[in-house]
Amino acid sequence: MSVIPRVSFPTRVEVLGSKGVERPDVVVAIPVKDEEARVEACLASLADQVEVDPTRFAVVLLLNNCTDTTAAKVRALSPHLPYALHLHEVELPEAYANAGWARRLGMEAAAELASPDGLILTTDADTLVETDWVAANQREIAAGVDAVAGYVMADPVELMELPAEILERGSLEWEYQQLVAEMGARVDPEPHDTWPRHNQNCGASAAITVRAYRRIGGLPPRPVGEDRALFEMLRHIDGKIRHSLDVQVVTSARTDGRALGGLSDAIRLRGEPDHACDEMLEVAMVAFRRAVWRRRLRALWQAGGREALIHSDWAQRLHVSEWELRQAADHACFGETWADIEAISPRLVRELVTGRGLKRELRRMRRLVEAVRAGMVLDASPKTAVRRARAVQAA
Repeated sequence: MSVIPRVSFPTRVEVLGSKGVERPDVVVAIPVKDEEARVEACLASLADQVEVDPTRFAVVLLLNNCTDTTAAKVRALSPHLPYALHLHEVELPEAYANAGWARRLGMEAAAELASPDGLILTTDADTLVETDWVAANQREIAAGVDAVAGYVMADPVELMELPAEILERGSLEWEYQQLVAEMGARVDPEPHDTWPRHNQNCGASAAITVRAYRRIGGLPPRPVGEDRALFEMLRHIDGKIRHSLDVQVVTSARTDGRALGGLSDAIRLRGEPDHACDEMLEVAMVAFRRAVWRRRLRALWQAGGREALIHSDWAQRLHVSEWELRQAADHACFGETWADIEAISPRLVRELVTGRGLKRELRRMRRLVEAVRAGMVLDASPKTAVRRARAVQAA
């Protein structure tokens, strides 16, 4: 696990809103960059939470490099909020002025504020959380998981303002994403993340226990994809993640977003046919192979650990050397071993769907999921399962 450098920046901190407990059960971290038009609605949606005591949760608002009236609007709204609002204002140097560092600083502040057995939530300033968002996250955590990835929907009003070709591709990508999620859940089922579920890992709705957050060393401050990196680190330690359909938010569908590589960029790039779709959308056969092999390797690991893996025939299947497999297996957790295997095996190189190939791959994924539902490709060895899946696609 890589060590994230400890850095600090001069920060102005104010505690606004209503008085709450000293160590809240839940703290929501929100990175903000020039959101004067949207931040009030975001904070208001948090004020409307049901089934929770507002004195026992707080919000950390991390304003980074703001040049508009965001801070003034927050201060004006704060007397009307039922929860404690911790307003952090910071000017990040150019090398750190990105969504990854902004979210990390917000989540670090949240972790310091929350009770040791508490919960950190994060969302975005252009997002509206459902009225049971906090309570729904707490219910999922109480079921025994370490983190919750919520279901993020784009604002339907803003979607309707987009060009027809972008809407069409978005609809196809959405269907493909749901099918990939179902295929993964059925082929490689995990007891804590059963179907129905989704496969988003988005900063607009994420929750993690303070203990799990500390165990992974905090959010990796990648300039792009810091939210997915958080869940990747949890998987490395075999953390339990629930992709809940009961935890929902609505986020902006604008194309002039604040974060490089965020949803706004993804929406805008849908107009380019050769641009890859979301990184979760692999071509059908690669996605199926990944799920089947992960299931088989996890079972092997659980049955006999590292020794069972290195004395198997998997080096040949993965097209890696026995020494490479031995090195990949030299971890305490299966999640770390799987991550290393994905990194070294040419059979597991990600092959993403592009806009041009989306309809073709969607037809293949539909047939594949139908076969998986019928159990046609699961009761076999990995090699036979993949061969049967190819036959299904060719039919």
